[in-house]
Amino acid sequence: MIKHLTRRATVALVVAAAAMSPAAYPAVADTATPLNGLFALTPGSCAEGRATGSYFRMILPAGDASGPYLANGDSTCSDNTVTLLAPGTDGGLKSGEYQPQPASAFDGNGNAVSGSITQPVKFYGVGFATASNQTDPQTGQATSTPQITVSGDKLGGDLSAFGVTWNNQVFNQGAPKPGGALPGKTTAVTGTYDRGSGAFILEWTSQIVGGPFNDFTGLWHLVGKVGGGAGGAAAAPPPAPAPGAPPPPDAPPAAAAPVAPAPGQVVVQAGQQFASPPPLSAGQQLIALPVDDNPRTVTPPWVIALLVFVAIGGGILFVVGERIFNRGR
Repeated sequence: MIKHLTRRATVALVVAAAAMSPAAYPAVADTATPLNGLFALTPGSCAEGRATGSYFRMILPAGDASGPYLANGDSTCSDNTVTLLAPGTDGGLKSGEYQPQPASAFDGNGNAVSGSITQPVKFYGVGFATASNQTDPQTGQATSTPQITVSGDKLGGDLSAFGVTWNNQVFNQGAPKPGGALPGKTTAVTGTYDRGSGAFILEWTSQIVGGPFNDFTGLWHLVGKVGGGAGGAAAAPPPAPAPGAPPPPDAPPAAAAPVAPAPGQVVVQAGQQFASPPPLSAGQQLIALPVDDNPRTVTPPWVIALLVFVAIGGGILFVVGERIFNRGR
């Protein structure tokens, strides 16, 4: 009988231990949060046949993300399936606002003149450029405001407003498409983000509908730094005043509201500033990252304590009940 009770007690303790294990609590859930502001692009380059930085490729109708790709005779790379991209007048892609194409989007030869996101670049002898429009010029549908989100170190988002102008034609190259669908070989925006340096990589594919490149698919690979040019360094903190010394004449009191960031700075969190090395172009926006770097759902401590108490109490009652039952027999 003692062995029987011992076995029962062991089972009860195992149940209690299971209740106290992490698996018994709700899983910690990362929540994607908006990451608004400028995603400054690193210009694409080719060295030793390898493309780095920001670039574009066009997948043949029978291909996939790994190829085969359409060659661009105007490419400056030894691999002429790679079309290098350079930052436009805004410095890159903005999350949280549109960067529309101008009312007259082409010159007399059909070259695109939009240049806020990326500089116009030759593709089959004609310049193409990118923009993000509230109303998609190709379909006439409303689009979502361009939005990149971050969860941990992973990026996602909605770039349904993203489009290309080329040879007097417009092609939606967003992901998802206006309306939220991912038709054909269109894939969702994915990427990575380094919270320490601001470095990012964004990738997506978008199948072309209509025109000479119908059923071809654009592959977009954007690289750079959130809020400034690549390779920026953190601004050095101001020297601490000597003990007992009054604050500098222009310094605000400690309790004063935060001073607006100077041009060329990126506010990451209250009290932290990072400077982007190149001067920002006119109209280029600063970025404010979420103060909560990794919002998540956490089980309150009192819930854990209650579960432990209930588990142990249940185990004790189980053992005592077994003893009373067996004595009655």
